[in-house]
Amino acid sequence: MHRLKSFFISLALFAAASPTLFAAPFTPDDDQQILATLPTDSPPPRYLTTSDFISGNTNTSPEQTRQLLERAYLQEDPRALGQAQAQLDQSDEQNVETLMLRARALQAAHKFDEAKGVLEQILNQKPSDPDALLTLSSLLLVQGQFDEAMSYCNRLNDASLRVYQLACVAQINSMTGKLSQAKETLSGLASLAPGLDTSTARWIYLIQADAALRSQDASLAKEVFAVMDSQTVPTLMARADWLLAQGEYDKVRQLLQEHTDKDALLLKLISAQVALKDPKAQQNLALMQDRIKVWRIRQENAHKREQANYALLSNQIDLALKLAQENWQQQRETADIAIYTTAAIKANSQADIDIIEQFIKDTGFEYLALERSLNERHLSKETHL
Repeated sequence: MHRLKSFFISLALFAAASPTLFAAPFTPDDDQQILATLPTDSPPPRYLTTSDFISGNTNTSPEQTRQLLERAYLQEDPRALGQAQAQLDQSDEQNVETLMLRARALQAAHKFDEAKGVLEQILNQKPSDPDALLTLSSLLLVQGQFDEAMSYCNRLNDASLRVYQLACVAQINSMTGKLSQAKETLSGLASLAPGLDTSTARWIYLIQADAALRSQDASLAKEVFAVMDSQTVPTLMARADWLLAQGEYDKVRQLLQEHTDKDALLLKLISAQVALKDPKAQQNLALMQDRIKVWRIRQENAHKREQANYALLSNQIDLALKLAQENWQQQRETADIAIYTTAAIKANSQADIDIIEQFIKDTGFEYLALERSLNERHLSKETHL
């Protein structure tokens, strides 16, 4: 159970929430070129020279790799992510633990088909492996393949895994027309959270925060944010999303003004600054533009959501829609649906709005603010006919 509790829960959320992903091989043109932006509290490098790494003098273990991947997720630390990938590249182990780490890395890199292949390899060895079942379910959830994702939740038959099975099902129900039912289940799970490990509790709270945001449930939001940590990137993003939705822009600015080193949080900060007409918005937009240039130079293709968000904030509507369309082919979580809908409405693209509304009809996805925006657009269109 230790491996499941301390390892999987952060894994299950990794691809869903982490905006920092593996980079393609890249050689800089000069010594001054920025390769990546690191959090200010990043740890020192594990390998000081190339020879240190090649010589194998630095001992590593699956636990070290897991810790690096967890840090990359919780603190949006690209160096930790790169170190974890380097360790995996140096190993030819095919045991379940190492395969799980490989699947997690592939999922984070948006190499979903390859990740599925590794997870299926694990399940061929251990058909009831809970980490593989939960991770495969989370991967399918990210892609919007809800029925298939649910089938893996339902294979968690062991009574000792009941909390995970219920949370897995609730997360999918929350996306497929059963938001109220999911909130009830999550309320029960949250009552158990203080007795669970930190990662499991965080997973439950983050699902609750998403449900509160989409249903505009202020009471639930207050309850969740009172117990959720306020130091990790995923939880800071959840807090910022709620405050932005409530128009509490100054609170967002206060919450995130010291986190400009983390791309996802920087975008949330810029959103608040733009709404407040804060002069620093332009400075931070320029900072974000520099980082996007680095992603493009490095040929990274897994930052479409962030690029679309930046394009909207900088009033590049056509580009924002193009990027949101591309992102839609990879991810269909709450943030992806929101950015695609916003871009489609701003671009007045009926074809894209039709796609979104068909998705909502097919899945039963509930998000009051987006539904209101879509309805307002229809009313506006009818008024001008």
